Amino acid sequence: MLSLDNAYTEDELRNWERRVHELSGRKDIEYVCELKLDGMSLALVYENGQLARGVTRGDGATGEDVTGNVRTVRSIPLSISKEKLKKAGIPPSFEVRGEMLMPLAAFKKMNEEREKQGLSQFANPRNATAGTVRQLEPSITAQRRLDFFAYALLVNGSIYFDRHWKTLDALHAAGFKVNSLRRCAKNFDELWNFIQHEEKKREQLPYEIDGIVIKVDSTPL
Repeated sequence: MLSLDNAYTEDELRNWERRVHELSGRKDIEYVCELKLDGMSLALVYENGQLARGVTRGDGATGEDVTGNVRTVRSIPLSISKEKLKKAGIPPSFEVRGEMLMPLAAFKKMNEEREKQGLSQFANPRNATAGTVRQLEPSITAQRRLDFFAYALLVNGSIYFDRHWKTLDALHAAGFKVNSLRRCAKNFDELWNFIQHEEKKREQLPYEIDGIVIKVDSTPL
C-alpha cells in the first residue's frame, strides 16, 4: 500500500497532468477526483464473501492484523451474499482498501468523556483513529464509532476493473460506504473546479480531510 505524491499549487498540478499525457501518449484522459480523508489506510480481505482479515498499512509492505477491532465497525460488512457480489460484478474473494476515520462528532464526544475520567485527550481524529484501531479490547473500538470508506478493489493482488469510477460504483453496490463527494473530470479545468468548490466546504464536513486525491480513471494507464 503505497503513499501518494503531493502537489501544493496549480502549477504543480498542471505539471503532473502534463506528465500524464506525455507518458501515456494520449490526450483523451479522464480523471476521478475524491476527497482525501484524514484517517488511516486499511486493507480488508474477503474470502467467499466473508471478512477474513483487516490489516493496517504499516510500512506499506507489512501491516498489523486488526481483524478483531475491524469487525466492530458498523460500516464494514462482515459478509456479502453471492447474489449481491454478482450484481456488483465482484468475485467471491477479493481485497478492499479504504480509509478508517473518526467523525468529528464522535471525536468530540470521546475527548469529553476522557476529560471527565481524568484521561489525556487525543490531539486530532487521525491519532484517535490509529489508537482506537490498535486497541487490545474490541469493545472499546465499538464504542468509539469509527467509520470506513472504501476506495480500491483488488483481486489476486491486481486492480480488478478497467476504470476507477467503475470500482467505486461496484464497491457501493456491494454494500461498502463510498464517499459521495467525487467527480469524473474530463480535463484540467473540471479537475481544478472540483478542488476549488470542495475546498470552500471543508469546514462544513463531518470529518477531516487533508486534500483531494486525483487519479487517472483508466486503470491500465
